[in-house]
Amino acid sequence: MAEKKRLVRSRTNRLVGGVLGGFAEYFNWNANLLRLIYVLVSLAIPTHGVLGLLVYVVVMTFMPLDDSRPNTPNFRDLFRGGSASPQEPDRKVIHDVTEQDVKDHHKDGE
Repeated sequence: MAEKKRLVRSRTNRLVGGVLGGFAEYFNWNANLLRLIYVLVSLAIPTHGVLGLLVYVVVMTFMPLDDSRPNTPNFRDLFRGGSASPQEPDRKVIHDVTEQDVKDHHKDGE
């Protein structure tokens, strides 16, 4: 039996909150084209984008986050103390490393 498709915010196809990425995944649309259309329509309305931003925030507030995929970092994580790349669980950390200059054995003029 096929899994039922749900309209959720995307964890993998996101720039801010994953709202437009979630719509794109649900309807099988191109997410970047959907983002471009959303911005153009938002700016075309006489509110100069404020209404578009408000709609995005409201939808992001009530649209659930996709819980079927692992968490991936996004733009906001950079400002929350998160890293830009996910950490592997078995990652080795090197401590007490010293740096040394390597002498150049080439003669001048060659």
